[in-house]
Amino acid sequence: MNIGIDIDGVLTNDDDYIMDTTSKYVFEHKLESFENPYKYEYRKFNWTREILDDYRKEYFWNYMENEPARKYASEIIRKLKEEGNHIYIITSRHYTTEDTEEGERTRRIIRKWLKENDILYDEIYFSPDKTKEIDELKIDVMIEDSPETIPTFVKHTHIFCYDCRYNRDMNLDNMTRVFSWYDIYMKIQDFKNNN
Repeated sequence: MNIGIDIDGVLTNDDDYIMDTTSKYVFEHKLESFENPYKYEYRKFNWTREILDDYRKEYFWNYMENEPARKYASEIIRKLKEEGNHIYIITSRHYTTEDTEEGERTRRIIRKWLKENDILYDEIYFSPDKTKEIDELKIDVMIEDSPETIPTFVKHTHIFCYDCRYNRDMNLDNMTRVFSWYDIYMKIQDFKNNN
């Protein structure tokens, strides 16, 4: 099988990091709190571009370098590789598709982070929308969390939606909800046996 894996929200728990650090940032800068804590990423706030950029300067690089991988992600991906599956990391993380100093730094940090967290993969793709890679790589299952992209991706492949507070209302055809990396492993076995 060809398995596509997103990073933020799938390999990491970026939503809890965002909730924790944006709360601190709001407190320290005397800003209004969450507009809607159940929205995706920074849409939780009604922030200007300047505020978001300032927050990112303070917290984004730390997140990328230091946020740990989700429990058992490395172990399960290793099992999947040993069973002959192809693993493709496909991310559209902020900056990754830019031909800038920040883009190069972000791509370098991601590769280093994957190595430090013992995440095995065949290839990594930095993509603005991921559908090109999903189609060209003939991805059988894409593990994703974004409520903004999953409705498009389900038209191209089967999606394992990593459960997060911001995507809990999604219930689409061609989508399976997953709750942990061992849950992913068991559901991949079921998927293989039924397809």
